[in-house]
Amino acid sequence: MKKIFLILAAAVALSSLAFAKPYGEKSRPDCEGDIVFADGTATAWREGLTLTEEQKKAAVAVIFYAGTGCSNGGERRILGVGLKNATGSGNTLKWAQYTSDTDTTEGYSTNITAIQCTPSESGSGKAATATFTGDLNGSDNWQALCEAVSDEGTGGNYPAWEWVNAYSTTANLTGDYASGWYLPTVAELSMLYREKATVNAALKVAGGTEIASTSYWSSSQNSSYTYGAWSVWFDDGYLDYDGRYPNGSVCGVRAFNGEEKTMTVRENLKLRSDEYTSTQVLAVMSAGAKVRILELGWAETIDGISSNWVKVEVQQGAKDRDGKPIKKGTVGWCFGGYLE
Repeated sequence: MKKIFLILAAAVALSSLAFAKPYGEKSRPDCEGDIVFADGTATAWREGLTLTEEQKKAAVAVIFYAGTGCSNGGERRILGVGLKNATGSGNTLKWAQYTSDTDTTEGYSTNITAIQCTPSESGSGKAATATFTGDLNGSDNWQALCEAVSDEGTGGNYPAWEWVNAYSTTANLTGDYASGWYLPTVAELSMLYREKATVNAALKVAGGTEIASTSYWSSSQNSSYTYGAWSVWFDDGYLDYDGRYPNGSVCGVRAFNGEEKTMTVRENLKLRSDEYTSTQVLAVMSAGAKVRILELGWAETIDGISSNWVKVEVQQGAKDRDGKPIKKGTVGWCFGGYLE
């Protein structure tokens, strides 16, 4: 039997009879180099990997970071970069528009403390070694900019930000992944630099635009030079800050912190010790019992229903067919064709 995986993306409606065939090899991304698909599944990049045209059309991002270092609250974050980025002749953008001292945007010179991020060192190669303090998570930095200025509604005032804000249209994304894209902090951008080789290899396989060996804007303001914003050079890892008016390349990033999905038992369903009908029955879960998907197993056809075996954790309030409570946290295997 061939091992295949479920679609566990929240935006995808699962069939009551069988799980749809996913694009990826695993239920969700969890490490650097993973290619994320529109259904929430992922495939790990590796030498020799090829994708079908259907998978390429469904690819949305490549994971470049998994950890707690780019968090303002210490939580673990999984970050991916979009398959398209604004780079090359005629495609680079300004952080804030500036024509002259009398013809400029508010954001060109406004001191926005909420988006300040400070590296421990700057200069050539420092994107690979620096640590960072201040604002590490850029997901709300556009909001911070908007709260600090009053001219953000005028198109063309903040080109780099506006490109990222419109990323879903640029990349033709719908569903869950049509939102959540943002201009990364200098900390997040440095993490992308550190994984550039792997990310570019995965982007190439997925049909995306590789990260160029040039300067990319971050959303981070310099704390000592308030006219300045940080950028990262992707040729030599130079951490640099400059006025906010030069043109620079831009990429959009997004969090992919997918949680294990909770599903509901459709009718009395046996919870077993392993993914076969011959294994020990731990309990018979009644209809309505909630389970959390932990692991995906073999595909099989039972009673005319084709689906996967799934390893699950019983949730609070689940009862067996006799109405007796099943202990929360009980782990076992069940046939996914009877989950919804």
